[in-house]
Amino acid sequence: MLAGPILRRCEASRVCIWLATSTPVTASAEVFRFASQTHGELEQVGSGDAKSVKAGRNLFVHLIPAMPDADAFPTDDLLAYDIEITVDGSEPERLADLGLLDGPVKLTYEDLPLPTFFIRKDLAALNLLHGSCRLLHGKGEDSLVAGDEVLERHARDVTQRPGALFFTGDQIYADEVAGAMMEHVTRLGAAMLGPEDDTSVPDMPPLSSIPVNGRQELTADKAKFTSDKASNHLMSFGEFAGMALATLSNVGWPETFPSSEEAIPMIPGQRSATLKARRKYDSEVADLETAHRSMPRFRRVLANIPVYTMFDDHDVTDDWNLNGNWQGNVRGSASGRRIVANALAAFWTFQGWGNDPDLYDDSFIDTVTGFYGGGGTGPEEFESALWDFSGWSYHAPTNPPAIVLDTRTQRSFDSPEGAARLMKDSEMARVKDLVRASGYKPEAPLILVSAVPVFGLELQERRQKFLVDKVGPYEIDFEAWHSNLHGFVDFMHLLIDELELKSCVLLSGDVHYGLNARASFSIEDKELPFAQLVSSSQKHSGEMSKTALNLLGKLVSKEHERVGWDRPPKMDGASSGLKDRIARKPANTDEWSEDSPVFLAPKRVQQMNIKEPPIYREWRSYVRTSGPDSSMVIGENNLGLVSITGHEVVHRLLSRDKNETNVHTATIDLAGPPSES
Repeated sequence: MLAGPILRRCEASRVCIWLATSTPVTASAEVFRFASQTHGELEQVGSGDAKSVKAGRNLFVHLIPAMPDADAFPTDDLLAYDIEITVDGSEPERLADLGLLDGPVKLTYEDLPLPTFFIRKDLAALNLLHGSCRLLHGKGEDSLVAGDEVLERHARDVTQRPGALFFTGDQIYADEVAGAMMEHVTRLGAAMLGPEDDTSVPDMPPLSSIPVNGRQELTADKAKFTSDKASNHLMSFGEFAGMALATLSNVGWPETFPSSEEAIPMIPGQRSATLKARRKYDSEVADLETAHRSMPRFRRVLANIPVYTMFDDHDVTDDWNLNGNWQGNVRGSASGRRIVANALAAFWTFQGWGNDPDLYDDSFIDTVTGFYGGGGTGPEEFESALWDFSGWSYHAPTNPPAIVLDTRTQRSFDSPEGAARLMKDSEMARVKDLVRASGYKPEAPLILVSAVPVFGLELQERRQKFLVDKVGPYEIDFEAWHSNLHGFVDFMHLLIDELELKSCVLLSGDVHYGLNARASFSIEDKELPFAQLVSSSQKHSGEMSKTALNLLGKLVSKEHERVGWDRPPKMDGASSGLKDRIARKPANTDEWSEDSPVFLAPKRVQQMNIKEPPIYREWRSYVRTSGPDSSMVIGENNLGLVSITGHEVVHRLLSRDKNETNVHTATIDLAGPPSES
């Protein structure tokens, strides 16, 4: 058993369990309900056999869809599951035989006999966890430990226990691997895929020959990547698989890391630089060991709650599809094209498949796994299947439902260097179909999962627009929803005019801080209220950034309002200088269009004596958390615990510091006037 079991998509009609093994096995699962309130005797209510794929010479991945014995699985009731694997006709082994029900890697809570979960239907509140940005060698403690504490505290109480976990991006940092981990995942990849993995990336030297911290120029020159932290960048499918395995399971870790002296030889004439690299290496090893100590608790969380995931840029590379030039340059590079395909193949193998198995037909699965698994897929077919796939977004079967948005692969570009529209028209249409098929009812808010916040810190968005023409889009990640106002306005039209939503909860990450905002957007006389909940990062904070962000949270203005038009309004009373600043081309683009949307603060509208009534109104109020450390911005590693009851949304940001969990609570009422939130 390399990784798992991980609980994936769970609904009344099907419960999915994922695992990975180093040899081919026959796998199956059984689902049980407890015959009494004491949670003792078990009664089987469903079972199923795995669909298994060979992803490499020594990598086999299994997704077990357990189906109910009756019409549906019990809802709002504690359920349990066990798996059974058989190797080459030997005696079947269950979780207990594999040593996963006791000892240091125990997957169960309290004295419950098996991993447990539940499927929510009519309970008063939907409780869920969410978070992003888990850099294994990031500073601080893994905030998923706080999630383990919550599940342990409410293990038997489904009214309080979270029923889903959303990973909203950057589950791995493919472009920023610790030096000590880089050599290990290269060897691990070759062990799983075979020695040919070492030479599987076009135009690259054998991966094992590249020294620690030696990949920055290679990824820039050969792959056309723009990440400035790519000195240890994953490249082969085996390396991506090895990093995914290390992220999900303690099995993928080395017993010890080489010393910095072994890993980074002294370079003649560069003593100072070598010693600096060694100090960085040693610091990263210390942070990796912190992450490794929490892995059993992280693994227990994944075994006891349905998990839903979406990628963001670092799951592939920083700046992924930032603009049209980036996408064209990387796809036009043999090595860049292959590395992106490898990253997406690894995401599907370790994460995507379990989000919604129905999205991936046999042709797609055979093509993705056939290239490295020996199925005869050619390189062009493999790369095209992954670059051109348009079905990553999906509906997660929570109640109320959640729509998880792909804001990375379905972008469109108005100009080669301009900010991207995060979802092109065809993806907007697909999201509309997902919402309508999800069973959404307007008496409860729709949940939308967007890696980047839709309503983030306005101060940061304004800063990016100011800097983009000065330092370029790559330095500041110019890709917020507001970076391209055409795309943002189209998204609002989708939610308000086409889907006619009554309220919406947004779950986001990406930005390395926790935030709560009560927002609204109006199109003429139609207004949509939002609760924007941001949980980031899970493990990626530092003392300086934490202090700076917490200070920022105490200084940031509470409310922001803007009004907008589809094109620059008439400014008869404004000076020519003000007109030029407003009626200018969108930031970092080659051409200015007369129909570019414009948004202004109401004060600026008065200054310019604009008489034309606005079409749009956007309003944000940042909600300060409760407690002695009350702030609008949380800088520590954090995990979001969300409770949705009707239109009341409670967001508890669980932060980890000095082996303790701190709780920062904010409440947002989507039904009342904004001022009451």
